[in-house]
Amino acid sequence: MNQETRAFIAIGSNIEPERHIALGLEALNQIPTTRIGAVSSWYRTRPWGLEAQAAFINLVVEVWTRLTPSALLAATQGVENRLGRVRAQVNGPRTLDLDILLYGERVDDMPELRLPHPGLLLRDFMLIPLLEIAPEVMHPERGHPIAELTDEIRYHQIIDRIPDASQARG
Repeated sequence: MNQETRAFIAIGSNIEPERHIALGLEALNQIPTTRIGAVSSWYRTRPWGLEAQAAFINLVVEVWTRLTPSALLAATQGVENRLGRVRAQVNGPRTLDLDILLYGERVDDMPELRLPHPGLLLRDFMLIPLLEIAPEVMHPERGHPIAELTDEIRYHQIIDRIPDASQARG
C-alpha cells in the first residue's frame, strides 16, 4: 500500500491500565509505516458484558497507516499479545484491548475484522472519544457524520473523563 489511510483504534484496559495504555501507545507508534495522530482524553468506564471486574480506562487514537486492514489487525493483536493479553473470558479483564473502529471509508465483513466496528455506534466509550478527536468523520455505512449518530448509543459505560492522563492512577 502506497497511500496512508486514516484509521481509528479504541484502546481499553482494566489491569494496570495506566501502565498498559502507555506501553500500548508506545508500541502502536512503533508499528512500521504507521504513526499516531490525535489521541482522545482518557475515560474511566464501567465494564461491558461482564460487570464483576475493575473499571476500565478507554480512549481512541487516530493512526495514519500504509498497512492493509488485515495487516493493521495483525500488528495490533501482536501488541496485545506482547503486553500479556489473555483471551480466557469473553469481555473479561484485560491488560490491553485494541479495536480498529474505522479504516478510512472501508466497509468490510471479514471473519476476523468487521469495518466499521459493529459496536462503534452502540458503545459510548468508543463513540465519545472518537467524536472528541474527529467529529467530522463520516460513518462509511450510514453516509452521515458520526456526530449525527449519537442517538444510537445503547451502552452507557462512561463514568468520567480523566482530564489529565497522569490522574488516571486514582
